[in-house]
Amino acid sequence: MTEENQPNKPDDDFDPVTDPRDWSAAQTELACFALARSKGKRLVKIINTKKPPMPFICIFEDYPQ
Repeated sequence: MTEENQPNKPDDDFDPVTDPRDWSAAQTELACFALARSKGKRLVKIINTKKPPMPFICIFEDYPQ
């Protein structure tokens, strides 16, 4: 089975338990941008897990000082 044919394979190996980065789940990519703005952080990556109800993982980091 090729990588393209694997159902619901996320774009990144994201493990919510062990990932040390600041992250949140969202329903849309646009919601990731809104979350970043409300947190006052920079959005560095969006991962589409393709798993409802919150398929997008938004990764944030602080702005450089």
